[in-house]
Amino acid sequence: MTTSGQGPSDFRFTAFDFDPSKYDSMMSSFEAVRKQLKDIPDLLNVRVVKTLENRMMVMSGYRSRNALEAATDKHTAIFADFAQYTVGHPLVRAGERVARIFGEVPMNEFKYMRFVRAIIDPSKYDAVMSYLNGGILESLKDVPGLSRVIITRISEERMLSASGYIDKTAADAASDRVQNVLSGISEYLTEPPLIREGELVWLYQYNA
Repeated sequence: MTTSGQGPSDFRFTAFDFDPSKYDSMMSSFEAVRKQLKDIPDLLNVRVVKTLENRMMVMSGYRSRNALEAATDKHTAIFADFAQYTVGHPLVRAGERVARIFGEVPMNEFKYMRFVRAIIDPSKYDAVMSYLNGGILESLKDVPGLSRVIITRISEERMLSASGYIDKTAADAASDRVQNVLSGISEYLTEPPLIREGELVWLYQYNA
């Protein structure tokens, strides 16, 4: 799937634990790799979210699956350099964007993200997508403070929703409404969703 001019079609998510005492140095290292990121073809954006005091989620968006796969070696090399800050091994997942909606907040203005991992019965995937594409996601477009919701299928049985909000206050205020809207897929889940969220602490945009 290619979405030229329409934003990323494929995403890589990298979650890792880090030594909090090295946070400032690690953030300086993110800035130091900005030039390397500019040299990766069709890498459209990278967002780094601090989801816990000692955990980060890095969300990288590519124009196509081919671009994502071609960048794998560069991604591995960059995170090898971050080994001095990390604890344990990063958890890396990647997949195709299967649904999204845009809210009222412009792309470059949201500062808070919420990630929801859902494990589904793979045989019910079509039913899940039918529900999501039946207008239920569109009903979230007017949620105050919401910028976007992007849903990625990262394996046969795993889906990951990434939502961007103007701030934590907006994300918290929207929580009940979003949960009510998405409750319709609960019958297709094989275990409770896992939620991680936090402040956006670093951003790369290819055209910035």
